[in-house]
Amino acid sequence: MLASVIIPYYKDLVALELVLTALNNQSAKNRFEVVIAEDDNDPETKIFLDKHKASFQFEIQHVNQEDKGYRRSKALNNGIKIAKNELIIFIDGDCIPHKHFIKNYLAEAKENLLLYGRRVNLGEKISNQLRQSKKLFSLNFFSLLLSDSNRVTEGVYIPFYPNYLKSKRQPWGCNMGTLKKNIIAINGFDEDYQEWGPEDLDFYHRLIQSGVTSRSVKFQSIIYHLYHTSKGAADVIKRGKKIFDEKVISGIVFCKNGLTKI
Repeated sequence: MLASVIIPYYKDLVALELVLTALNNQSAKNRFEVVIAEDDNDPETKIFLDKHKASFQFEIQHVNQEDKGYRRSKALNNGIKIAKNELIIFIDGDCIPHKHFIKNYLAEAKENLLLYGRRVNLGEKISNQLRQSKKLFSLNFFSLLLSDSNRVTEGVYIPFYPNYLKSKRQPWGCNMGTLKKNIIAINGFDEDYQEWGPEDLDFYHRLIQSGVTSRSVKFQSIIYHLYHTSKGAADVIKRGKKIFDEKVISGIVFCKNGLTKI
C-alpha cells in the first residue's frame, strides 16, 4: 500500500517548508506522495515549489483555487481528486510530522478503518525558533519538556502501546487517514462549511455512519503543531455548530456539496 499525504495550505511558506523537510526525513521512503491543497492561488507558492521540489525525495502535486475566503473543504476535495494512492493521510500546513508518522499509518491501515493521532501544541517561543532556524532537532521529547509547549506527552513515541489504553477522543483533521474509497463513499468533505469550524468533525461523523470504524495511532503517528492564535471566533464557532447539528439530524451520509455536486 502507498499513501497520499494531503496538506491544506494557506499563505505560510515557512511552515510549509518545515513540514516538507520533516516529510523528507520519513522512514517510509518511496511509499508516499504529497498533495499541496492550496486554498488560494498565490504565485509565491508555485515559485517556492518549483525552486525546492527537486530536493525532496517524494513527488509533490499542487492544486489551488481562487481565494474567496475560507474554503478548506473545497481545497481538501481538490486534493483528494488528484491523489494517486490508496491511503489518504491528512495533516495541516502548520503540523510537522514525526519521522515514523507515515510508516505507522501504513502499518495500521485496513479496510473500513479511520486512523487518527494526536498532536503536541508547540509554544510560541519554540515555534519562532523553528521558523527562524528551519531546523527540526529541537522536536524531541526532552527538549519539548523544557519548552513553552503543551500536550508534550502526546509526543512520546511508543509504537507498541496497547490500543485499549488509549483515550477514545474524536479525531482532529490535522492528523487522520483512511482509504480513498471510504472517502469517495461519503462524497468527501462537505463544502457547505465556508468558515473555520467543524468540517473535520462532519467528515468523521459521516464516515462512522457509513460503517467505518476508528482507531487511534496515538504515540505512533505524532505531529507537532506550530503555534498560532485561535482562528475560531465565538460567532463563527456557533454558526458552524448550527450547520453541523442540522446535518446530523438530517442523517445524510453522502453529502450533496462534496467531491461531486448533487
